[in-house]
Amino acid sequence: MESTIKSIAIGKVKNYSKNEKNFDSAYKKDIFLDSAKINSDGITDDIQVDKRYHGGLDKAIHIGSNTHIIKNPTFDKLFIGCNLIIEDLDEKDICVGDIYKIGNVKIQVTQPRHPCWKIGAIFNKDINRYIVNNHATGWYVKVLEEGTINIEDKMILEKRVSNLSIYDLSVYLKNSPSDKRIINEILESEFIAQSYKNDFLKKLDKK
Repeated sequence: MESTIKSIAIGKVKNYSKNEKNFDSAYKKDIFLDSAKINSDGITDDIQVDKRYHGGLDKAIHIGSNTHIIKNPTFDKLFIGCNLIIEDLDEKDICVGDIYKIGNVKIQVTQPRHPCWKIGAIFNKDINRYIVNNHATGWYVKVLEEGTINIEDKMILEKRVSNLSIYDLSVYLKNSPSDKRIINEILESEFIAQSYKNDFLKKLDKK
């Protein structure tokens, strides 16, 4: 399985105001690159404002699908907030733990992004509603091998270690699975980010 890198982008801090509330965010990835250096922290010069929820080794790079952009031509094309946009494949095709090669870079999928209120504040409620209802979250990856990626590089699957799709994991943060085997797989898998497990456990506790 493979896809093509259609967009490489980084973000800088911008200030926003919504309902008399001011906040900073680098959600909009609007500095587009033909190539980028990748290290364990992600793409060089990319910014994450709130490091409690974004960035770090397990969330080094945020990847999303152009299928959502194609389906929503009236939306701001930056609405997914991703560093990399890939062609054709989406959250239902990508599984947590997947290991991919892009150029000389190797990455592993760790979790879906957890949408927050800032998306609606930066864009509008329709965009936020689409992301939440369709689990158009994109996915985070950690960097296994550093290097350089280029526009139009292929993202090639090297190894699949689970059948839990990013779409499934996003759904489980809203509706916990009843199958104990799935619950145990999520909690015991070393390749799933601890931040996802923490959110998942909170959902289980409320069940």
